[in-house]
Amino acid sequence: MNDIPDMQIGHIGLFVEDLPKMRKFYTDVLGFRVTDEGKGSVAEMVFLSRNPDEHHQIVLATGRPENIFSVVNQISFRVNALSDLRTMRDRVVAAGAENVRPTDHGNAWSVYFLDPEGNRLEVYMATPWYVVQPYGVPLDLEKSDEDIFAECETNAKSRPGYMSADDW
Repeated sequence: MNDIPDMQIGHIGLFVEDLPKMRKFYTDVLGFRVTDEGKGSVAEMVFLSRNPDEHHQIVLATGRPENIFSVVNQISFRVNALSDLRTMRDRVVAAGAENVRPTDHGNAWSVYFLDPEGNRLEVYMATPWYVVQPYGVPLDLEKSDEDIFAECETNAKSRPGYMSADDW
């Protein structure tokens, strides 16, 4: 019997150099809402959420030393449709995000990019396939939904270990 309680990721916290700049990016570009903010015992903090049932999903806190490489591998946000993925790609490009990279992972379609302080973010949607990871090839979001689906399904089925997501 497993005695580990069910746990789900609740929120993340990031130390930041420029709190106003990061707040603006996460609210104006990614659509988060400020739920609280203020000065704690060691840092100024901004609490952000896109889920009305969650007080915060992200906390931005001052205290990141200048010119320190981000140790965040990625923070990922799920969307439900290719149109949502395109919208977010367009928003981050318009905001000047760096390293915008649409990717087909077989089991997901993603757009990777950097926030203003170099933390890698991912917006993704699940596909109906399972492909052994790691796997990633460029994704052309300029193609139609139908063309993307057909091309990526063909690629997924050609990979070792392929199966439907339901079978996985």
